[in-house]
Parts: sequence; C-alpha cells; structure tokens
Amino acid sequence: MAHVLFILTAADTLPLNDGSVINTGFWAQEFVPAHHLFLEHGHQISIATPKGRPAALDENCFAPEFHEHDMGRILNLREQLNDIEAWCTPLSLERIAMTGVKYDAVFFPGGHGPMVDLLDSAAAGTLVKRTLANNGLIGAICHGPAGLVPAQHEGRWLFADYQLTCFSREEEQLAGMSQRLPKLLANQLDALGGKLSFGAPGTEHVVIDRQLYTGQNPASADKLAYHMARQLKKMGSLNKNACDAPCD
Repeated sequence: MAHVLFILTAADTLPLNDGSVINTGFWAQEFVPAHHLFLEHGHQISIATPKGRPAALDENCFAPEFHEHDMGRILNLREQLNDIEAWCTPLSLERIAMTGVKYDAVFFPGGHGPMVDLLDSAAAGTLVKRTLANNGLIGAICHGPAGLVPAQHEGRWLFADYQLTCFSREEEQLAGMSQRLPKLLANQLDALGGKLSFGAPGTEHVVIDRQLYTGQNPASADKLAYHMARQLKKMGSLNKNACDAPCD
C-alpha cells in the first residue's frame, strides 16, 4: 500500500488583469475520481493545503454545462465530495515540508486556485523534490502543474525537458480566460523548459514521462489516476519481493 498526498488549493479568489477578482478553488471533477481510484487500489491518502487552511472548492465545477446538463451526475459528484471529509480539515503543507515526512506519490488536482497559492509555494516545491528523490511519483492535472513550478534547484526546473501537459492555451481561450489571467500556465511551463503536448479541447490527454504523470483537463482525471495507482501498486509489489524477510 502506498501513501499518496493530495495537495489542494486554499485560494478562493483569483485576481485578473483588469483589477477585478473572481471566485476560484479546486475542481471536484479532478479531485474526486482520482481520490476514489487511489483508494480502490488500496492506497492511503492524506490531504494538505497551504498553511492547513480549508481547501477552496470552485462551485463553478457543478455548473450543468460541465455535466452534460445531467443533474444526477452533479448530485452524485456532490455526494462523493461530501464523503471525503479530510479536504475540509487538511494538513499544513508547510509543516509537512519541515518535518521531512516522505510520501510515495504527490498529486495536484486543478482548478484555477493553484495559480494563486501553489505557483510559488516553496513547501510544494520541497515535497515534489523530496518525492522525486525517494523514487516516488508526481501527478498533476489541468492547472495542478502550477504546483510543480517551485520544484527548482540552483535556478533549474527539475522537469525541464520532461514531456508533460496542462490546461491548454486553446482551452483557456474557450473558457474566456486567456486574456484575463495575469499568467497562462502553459506559457510558464514552456518557458521553464517543459515539452508540452495537448489533445483537442475537452478531450482526454495524459502524458507520462519517468516519474511525472500529467493530465490536460477534467476528462483526463480517471486515466491519469488509474495509471498512477497501478504503478504504485506495482512498485509496492516489487518492494515486497525485494525483502529478505516477509514484508508487512
């Protein structure tokens, strides 16, 4: 059994170029399915946010247009989210980073919130670096890769030259955000040296390169989490087989 740390945003507002502010947070479609799949594969989950503040949910994720106007799907998602009580009482990201605790994987769900409080989070960067050094997996979806940006060493991004993906520039444009956001995540990852690829807007697109697993958008959540959960299970089996005595 692996121990997975979900890192959620606690930012509930997003400043825009024109000086206005809109509500934001994490996107439930990228959190709930991944959480379910990791548990289904027998893994343990912890949840953390910057300073341990309650995670911020973007209520826009329940808008009918994101669920093919199926109210049953919306109600089901709300019920599943409500069953995950830990996102309301998360651990402190900074405290975890200071204690030196290690996780087998770190996972960053999206929503625009990570662009506010994870893009420059030293604690997030520390945990990503620690997990990589411990041969763990890093997962991020949509705007979740903002949490990868602080993972730098001596001025170089640890994921330079990696194949990866995130919410695309075209998807930002279709969402009416490409000219309103102070920074586009795709531009930042590209400038840091990431080798980005994208699928058609709204379609499933997952990229795996070494220990890094990324998904483009909410449609990619199931596949992304499935591949990570399976790999963690495989890694656990290999570790168990490598023991000189029976493993617990």
